[in-house]
Amino acid sequence: MRYLRLVILVSIFGFGLNTAAFAVCCPAGCVENGYGACWRSGTNNYCSPTTCPGSPGSSGGSSHGPPAAGPPGVPPAPCARINLTPASRDARTNQCITELRARAQFYACWLEDDAGRAEDLRTGLSCPDRQAALATQCRARCAKFAMFESSCSSTDQVWQASFGDIGGDRFGSASIDRCGPRLRSDPVVRLQVGNRPYTPRSPYVSQIRNRPYTP
Repeated sequence: MRYLRLVILVSIFGFGLNTAAFAVCCPAGCVENGYGACWRSGTNNYCSPTTCPGSPGSSGGSSHGPPAAGPPGVPPAPCARINLTPASRDARTNQCITELRARAQFYACWLEDDAGRAEDLRTGLSCPDRQAALATQCRARCAKFAMFESSCSSTDQVWQASFGDIGGDRFGSASIDRCGPRLRSDPVVRLQVGNRPYTPRSPYVSQIRNRPYTP
């Protein structure tokens, strides 16, 4: 009776191990005996089973062996310059200048202070025209941005490499008055006012701006 119980238990255990969830693999020179274990080929000598590749016991983090190798990963695409031709680089450079000009005209002119109005008087330009002239002086930086824009970096990252030292942290932002030298003074103001000090509210300078130039 005790032997019969042992046979039943072994049969049940062997059935469970032969399922996909409890697959048993035998090392070289051994064969599965049908009871969830291995015998050496041609004998009834016990042989230690091994974990089958891809079975739950061989997943990552298990102590039964190395994880099963997955499908090879797709290699990342190589970095490539975006603006490959001179025409595309010129177009991107002009777009860069346009973006700088538009942002400066919106923020600097809409909230223009006394210092900005003084510069308008000194240069003889309106605020939008003065900002456009300042943005044009950023052409060299814009050309650098267009040259190095690539598929491996975001637009803001490449922008920071070209404009980060003058306050450019994202595309279109920068202190454009630092791109080049100070704009030249208006010749009418320079010749007729000379060394006379003036202020943004000086009526004398305001009248000069509307006078025809006489050498």
